[in-house]
Amino acid sequence: MLAIVVAVLSGVLLTVFVWPRLREYWRNPNGLSLPPGPRPHLLLGNLLDLPTGGSEWLAFERMSKKYGSDLLHFHVPGSHILTINSYKAANDLLDKKSSIYSDRPRLPWAKGLMGWSWSLVIMSYDEGFAAHRRLVQHSFQPNIVTSQHRPVMQREVPRLLRNLLVTPDDFIRHLRSMTGAIIMMVTYGYQVLPKDDPYLILAEDVNKSMETETPGAHIVDFFPFLRYAPSWMFKFKRDAVVGRRLTKEMRNAPFQMVKERLAAGTALPSMVGSLVEKEVVDGVTSNEDLIKNCGAVVYSAGADTSTVTLTNFVLAMIMHPVVQERAQRELDEVVGRDRLPNFNDRSQLPYLACIVKEALRWKAVSPLGIPHYTAADDVYQGMFIPKGTTVFANQAAMLHDPSVYKDPDVFDPDRFAHGVDRSEGILDPARITFGFGRR
Repeated sequence: MLAIVVAVLSGVLLTVFVWPRLREYWRNPNGLSLPPGPRPHLLLGNLLDLPTGGSEWLAFERMSKKYGSDLLHFHVPGSHILTINSYKAANDLLDKKSSIYSDRPRLPWAKGLMGWSWSLVIMSYDEGFAAHRRLVQHSFQPNIVTSQHRPVMQREVPRLLRNLLVTPDDFIRHLRSMTGAIIMMVTYGYQVLPKDDPYLILAEDVNKSMETETPGAHIVDFFPFLRYAPSWMFKFKRDAVVGRRLTKEMRNAPFQMVKERLAAGTALPSMVGSLVEKEVVDGVTSNEDLIKNCGAVVYSAGADTSTVTLTNFVLAMIMHPVVQERAQRELDEVVGRDRLPNFNDRSQLPYLACIVKEALRWKAVSPLGIPHYTAADDVYQGMFIPKGTTVFANQAAMLHDPSVYKDPDVFDPDRFAHGVDRSEGILDPARITFGFGRR
């Protein structure tokens, strides 16, 4: 019996710790060094070196300075993690070599236990990515956005303003309600309830159940076999049961509502309604699962990120009344006091445009972005990056890089007053905030 146990443990150690090192050595015949990082510990590698608990981006930024490299490498059992801590390196790798760096990692927690394998955001190329992307892109073409989506936004903004006048202390709830109302109308043709809307509550519960996909956040991502452990052993297994149920309901409930309204002839124009009525869009057959997935990814992701951005904007205006007063003067000069601004006024409001860019830069909505995954071995500045490496772009560090943005902790819209292109002025934060590469 003891011999069997020893043999099994030896096999596990060989598979998890020894075999990856040998495979890496054979793929790297020139003996190039991996990017710098903390020295791995016996058996656990760098698992204990990965920062957790919030503000991970700051810890990676400090380590990047400590090791004098834009790239940081962490070796955990059976896999590699790379963080990119400068815009130049992210552009060189994720943009210029997008054919290598545009896949997504396996994510046993999110895709397996939480049931998010359907999500376009974290879907691998071999999981139907192309078909899902084509349907979503079709629904957000410029002509469709202008004719169908912008009127929805202009209709919801006055409701937000009325709510802010009545109960200003609840501004976060009002912002969440407005962004959710826009997303639900655009995606499902559904007008949310003024208070306690079940679909918005469901989306919020789902987002709460999903922890951030940052390095070291989920032990099961490093030891996938733990997903088969009994639920009583690990809290993450019990949490996943609840999260998976909520995710399933989020995909199915609003989709079923649209189908029922289409059958009754009461459906309003929407992305999902249009896809249900069309058998083929851009050569892709619109089966029900495909449409459910596309609707759910817009429903779950859009409202949450928009709410965070708007909340950061409100915080900035509270903390910087001089900026707020200057923006109000520009609005008064261009729009006046007899109407609300609309999309046609945008070109005449340059200072407000600068405020929007600074709000995106000042507080990163997704500090480490969505993880990428290398599809092949690569070499960058003499450093070896193995195939199968999970790659995080430290977007928050890039947006606070003092060599790019002077006094990065200061909220200063004027930094963008003279253009947002490297050849003319400062780097546009949108080139960082919305991610890198093909995705």
